[in-house]
Amino acid sequence: MNSELLLPKGFCLLETQVAGHTFSSDAKALGMLKNEILGCVLKPMGKPECGERELAFYESVTDSNDPILNKVRSLIPKFYEKIKLRVNTIDHTFLKLEDLTHCIKKPCIMDIKIGKRTWDPLATAEKRDVEEKKYIQCKQKLGLCLPGFQVYSQTPLTQEEVVLRYGKDYGRQLNDSEFRKTVSLFLQCQKVVCWPLVQELLSQLYAIRDWFSEQRLFHFYASSLLVVYDYETVRFLTGSTQNGTRESLPNGNAQNDACNFKYEDLAPTAISSARHVQNVSPYIKVRMIDFAHVFPASDGSPDTNYIFGLQNLIKIIEDLLSR
Repeated sequence: MNSELLLPKGFCLLETQVAGHTFSSDAKALGMLKNEILGCVLKPMGKPECGERELAFYESVTDSNDPILNKVRSLIPKFYEKIKLRVNTIDHTFLKLEDLTHCIKKPCIMDIKIGKRTWDPLATAEKRDVEEKKYIQCKQKLGLCLPGFQVYSQTPLTQEEVVLRYGKDYGRQLNDSEFRKTVSLFLQCQKVVCWPLVQELLSQLYAIRDWFSEQRLFHFYASSLLVVYDYETVRFLTGSTQNGTRESLPNGNAQNDACNFKYEDLAPTAISSARHVQNVSPYIKVRMIDFAHVFPASDGSPDTNYIFGLQNLIKIIEDLLSR
């Protein structure tokens, strides 16, 4: 579709987008764009009230000296600016954000919507009814929805490398047991658990949980967690840790997210000392995304709706380590 669209110079479609609005064939509906050189993505602001609400959240976090908001900066994509660009001769407004897949050649990506309730305080009765009927099996029991994901895998017989992509139609059919199996598939845990990957994923989820246990500023509706990891690194780590080691490994101490270090460059015997290697680029990232339905917590109460789903996700992933 890139050839059919007149895009801003340097930008192309975000081909790794696994959920949310995408470009339609007539280009009337907008999806996300990316600039590989700049390491950023453009997210259309969409409906005015939703786009302005998301912009307001990013700006409040970026500009605030509040210690609670300072803590959440590392838990969300970096926000650069609001920008107006022309697509197919029409001006559109975008949020310019960090590209979480930048420097990852084979990104495995999962969008997980958090919370049993996905409609916001301004939703009409009709909107509430529509939302309640979506992802009903997983959402009501786990407070989790799966709008989409992509994962690299190998075919059982030929070991040929393939990319599996699943969208909202797949996610809407999942029950809680199938959701757990899908998480296991995504994390390459069908046969051998990659402990460094799972431990680092949990570490980042715990940080998000800690923030929600403390913050009383916002309630998040229809917001997601985006999990991104590098398949090449995880495949290498899985092969190198099958001997039973359960040691965690560094997940990025490089300045400016440098892309020049690969775990594959280490000898297998050097894995245990990899924590001391400098300039390591992150191989897994977990970030909160989608803030079009973030509202002030008017009563100063914790966001129990979000915490319910987040805690269930943590438990599902913790269970992988007990297998």
